[in-house]
Amino acid sequence: MNIAEPTKKEKVIAAAVKLVVANGFSKVSTAGISKIAGVATGTMFHHFSSKDDIIITAYKTAKRSFIAQTMNCRNENNVREDLKLMWYNLIEWSLNHQDEFRYMQQFVNSPYYGKELMAQDDTWTSLLDWWKAAIKNMQIKDIPIEFLIKIFSTVLYSTIDFLILHPNKRDEYLEHSFLMCWDMVGVDH
Repeated sequence: MNIAEPTKKEKVIAAAVKLVVANGFSKVSTAGISKIAGVATGTMFHHFSSKDDIIITAYKTAKRSFIAQTMNCRNENNVREDLKLMWYNLIEWSLNHQDEFRYMQQFVNSPYYGKELMAQDDTWTSLLDWWKAAIKNMQIKDIPIEFLIKIFSTVLYSTIDFLILHPNKRDEYLEHSFLMCWDMVGVDH
């Protein structure tokens, strides 16, 4: 199977992610991105209007890939197993894409992340619908969805951070962490 060579746009995004994770947003320049990507500055600006455009596009790209890990988890009859599959898929993706995971973490704590960007972001729509249906079916606790997702995300990201630092503990802590998350958000009948 042939793996396609990344496009110039993909190379720019990957270079931006790598540089931001290593140096932070403020220390990344378009010249540095261009150099690491191996793409001429003019070509880079053919695909992006500015450094901000590159930074935001890189976040949206990473987030879409992250959220895609939840797409095959849509069995309303067994929410616990769906959530567990999401959990495992999101952790596996994050461990295999550590720069993108770190980039998303940095981005949501940066000045780039705000209500305007969130209003334009539809990557979460189907996942939000899943959570709402699970609450309606009384399989997830009936508390504000923003709070549920914050709980889920906090435990998920903490687990990922831990497993990045302790990869030998993966098998042991995957199940433990999911059970903690389920205890916080799930309803057992």
